[in-house]
Amino acid sequence: MHRAHPGEIPYVLEDEALVASGISAAGALEIGLLASREADGYVSQAQLRRFLDEHALSPGGIDGNIRLRVVPDNAWQCLAGRALAPPAAVALDLAEELDPRSEAAGKKLVRQIDRQYRARVRNR
Repeated sequence: MHRAHPGEIPYVLEDEALVASGISAAGALEIGLLASREADGYVSQAQLRRFLDEHALSPGGIDGNIRLRVVPDNAWQCLAGRALAPPAAVALDLAEELDPRSEAAGKKLVRQIDRQYRARVRNR
């Protein structure tokens, strides 16, 4: 976790190096959660130093308001160019949160994705 000035959060979320996930992607997926003073997402290893410096992020520990999930450069092509992480990644990221509402929303999204997958398999 990292810490940013609350006024920096919108700029963090607008940075093209960030692929939104967790609470930062929940609104777009319409799962009943809204981010207020925090951001969550994926950033490539190659962009990490620039990202931290540009947004003046500091180590935040448990009280951090920015969760960066650093992806090795050789795996980044799976996320490159995306604004949002895949729904399954968002669901798992939410499901591992300490906040009970986020955890419940993540688990609900995992079940929804599973039901959709099973329905597609049955209809083949």
